[in-house]
Amino acid sequence: MPTLPQDLLSALAKKRLVFTVSTGRSGTDFLARVLSFLPDVDCRHEPKPRFSEYMRAAQLDPRIASRFWIQEKLPRLAKVEAPIYIETSHLFCKGFVEPLLELGVVPDLICLHRGARDVARSLYQLNHIPGRRVFASNWYLGPEDPGVLPLPGWEELQDYQLCYWYCLEIARRTEVYCTEFLARGARVARLSLAELNDPAGYARLIEALDLPKPTWWGRFRYERARNTRTNIKASKKVRHDLPPNLEELEQEVIRRSGWEPGVARPSRALP
Repeated sequence: MPTLPQDLLSALAKKRLVFTVSTGRSGTDFLARVLSFLPDVDCRHEPKPRFSEYMRAAQLDPRIASRFWIQEKLPRLAKVEAPIYIETSHLFCKGFVEPLLELGVVPDLICLHRGARDVARSLYQLNHIPGRRVFASNWYLGPEDPGVLPLPGWEELQDYQLCYWYCLEIARRTEVYCTEFLARGARVARLSLAELNDPAGYARLIEALDLPKPTWWGRFRYERARNTRTNIKASKKVRHDLPPNLEELEQEVIRRSGWEPGVARPSRALP
C-alpha cells in the first residue's frame, strides 16, 4: 500500500482539505468563486496539477491516481498558505477518492447537484457525449469504464441517453461517497445549484462545513456574483437537435441501468 512521506503528512495535518462530488455543468465554477470570498480559504476550480490529465488512465490503474496524489497534488496543496483549501473540480469523484483515502487523508466533501435532465441537456448541446466523444473521455465517465452503472446495449442508444446515464452514475457515486465520508467523520454538505445561488443556501453551506463566515465585503462580493452569474460556454456553438421525447429516452436508461434518480439505492459498490 502506498504511503505518504512523514514531512508531507505533517504539513497536511495543519490544513483542511475540501473536495467536490458533482457532474460538472452544475455550477462548480460559481461554487469556487463564492467560497473564495471567505477568509482563510483558498478555493480553486480546476487548478494545476489537474485531475483531467490522469483521469482516463486512473480508471484502469488506481496506482496512477495514487502516484498523482503523492508526487504532484498533495505536495502542491501542502504549500498552500491558507489553512483551508477547497477544490471544486468534478473529476475528484472519478478515480481519485479511494486512492486518497488509502493514503490516510480524509477531506471534507461538497456534493453539488443539479437536475439530471438539465445537466444532460447541457452536455448534449455542447456535444460532450460520455463514452462517445474523444474530448469527453478526459472529463466524463463512460459506460465501458470499470465499476460504473451497467448500461446494456449502450452503443445503440442516442447521445442524449448517454448524457443522462452519466448523470445517474454521478448520483449513485454521490450516495456512496456521502455515506462513506460521514462514516469516516468528515463534514459533508449537500446542496443544489439553486440553493447555492440563494443567500440562505450559501449560509447553510458555510455552516455545514464549519467555514469562516464572510466579512461584509465577502457578502457584498457574493451578492454581486450571484446577480451577474453567466455561463460563458452557453455562448459557444451548441447543438439544437435535442430529441423531443426526453421522458421516454430517460425511462429507457433507468430501466437498463437499474438506477432511479432520487432513490438512495446504490446498486453497485465502487471498486
